[in-house]
Amino acid sequence: MQFLSTITALSLLALSTSALPTIQSTDGIAVRASPSAAKSNTTTASAVSPTLVPVFSIKTGSLKGLNGVAIPAVCPPSRADFIAKLNTNVAAGNVLGTPITFNTNAAVQDTNTNKNRATAMLITLQNFTGKKGVGCPAASTPELLTQQKTGVSGGDWDGMEWDAEFGGF
Repeated sequence: MQFLSTITALSLLALSTSALPTIQSTDGIAVRASPSAAKSNTTTASAVSPTLVPVFSIKTGSLKGLNGVAIPAVCPPSRADFIAKLNTNVAAGNVLGTPITFNTNAAVQDTNTNKNRATAMLITLQNFTGKKGVGCPAASTPELLTQQKTGVSGGDWDGMEWDAEFGGF
């Protein structure tokens, strides 16, 4: 009986291995992926291009954000630190358990995609320290608020005036 259960287990293992996707390596050798590798290949995003992250018009240490709202001296974070944290969060698919969606394909610029990107960036910003809700307020990055509201991504917004009535630049 023990012999049969061992054979059954080995047969099932062989069947499950043959069902794994085949991945072609760069040297032309086909290899089978483990279940976790197969899953990560379909869910892991490529790195976030800096072109998808607007340059923040409010500078770190200014202490004042959108409409004069007080912001911590460390807000917004440096561009390099922010993009690094955003990359980590996009790869994880969430920020401290809050799901995020960020299409890393810079050629995709539709309204919903840009709104989702802005939301992911704001969630990253607001949880920047790694503790839920402890980070920089949205008022420290009016560009992200505008992108989240309009779905229009910006680039270098530096020097532009915020229009409080319109809610944008």
